[in-house]
Amino acid sequence: MKVGDLVRDNSPHSRQIVGQLGGDFKHGVIVGEAGHSAGLGCTNKVFEVLWRNGTIGNNVWDHDLEVISEGR
Repeated sequence: MKVGDLVRDNSPHSRQIVGQLGGDFKHGVIVGEAGHSAGLGCTNKVFEVLWRNGTIGNNVWDHDLEVISEGR
């Protein structure tokens, strides 16, 4: 995952809402990489995502995202 990738929200909360209410997952573009404490042995990355509705998601973990289309 990298800046420019088109992603969808794949968090457990998002999957639960889509399953109960229908509709679609949130889609967005990764616009930045946020720092995190690698000193804790964490290998996951944290991103800033510009969602389709115009809001920016801060501190979105890579395991809560699914790449739909890779940027160049």
